[in-house]
Amino acid sequence: MMTSHSAHPMPKYYLIRSILHARLQREGIPGARLPAEVELGREFGASRITVQKALSLLEKEGLIRREQGRGTFYIGEPPAVEAKMSGLLDSVMKFREGAHARVVAKKLIAATPRLASRLQIPIDTPIVSIDRVAVVDDHPALYTTAFIPQSVGGPLLDEDAELSHRTVASILQDKYGIELTSVQQTIAATLADPAFAAPLGVEVGEPVLEVERVYFGADGQPVNFSISFYRTDRYRFEIATKEWR
Repeated sequence: MMTSHSAHPMPKYYLIRSILHARLQREGIPGARLPAEVELGREFGASRITVQKALSLLEKEGLIRREQGRGTFYIGEPPAVEAKMSGLLDSVMKFREGAHARVVAKKLIAATPRLASRLQIPIDTPIVSIDRVAVVDDHPALYTTAFIPQSVGGPLLDEDAELSHRTVASILQDKYGIELTSVQQTIAATLADPAFAAPLGVEVGEPVLEVERVYFGADGQPVNFSISFYRTDRYRFEIATKEWR
């Protein structure tokens, strides 16, 4: 079902630009071709002129290039400023009291260049992909996708009950004996994409928090990579540190 964009307060072309920008940041591969303008128009329920206006903004920002007769290509993002955080492993391996998860999809996929890079495995390596919605007090709070190499996470495809009330990281550690020793976490602001807006219970283009996590085993190798989108009205992050100067 097509999600309506008409009620959003910002101009439609700018909304499309913002969603495409967020999508490229998440999934884009430098040099990859974007969908045709007609396809984007169908997805967003917009005219070709509106789509062209959105693409023009991205082009002016130096994120894409448009080649006549060939299409539109993603150039890439400038390096991001990263903030280091510590003491996260326990907190990200637990569901809070009263929370549960609903499994949206479980499947085996081939590692894309981005996933291969995060998990430090060859491109096209089989990996398990698990999409879930975490529900807190009967309201969706976050949409999360976990990616685990099949060699490690294959048994998770047969898990249902465990995935409804435990994190993937805690299942790997407690049930399958895979020791996790650290997690690298990145938090950024983004906009809700049509791919997950409906199950998360938000409007397309609504602000959400995007959290990427890479879990490392005792040997220092990545075991699990996850991408989560948090509703800003249902979640907040609290960080405590001893370094205050």
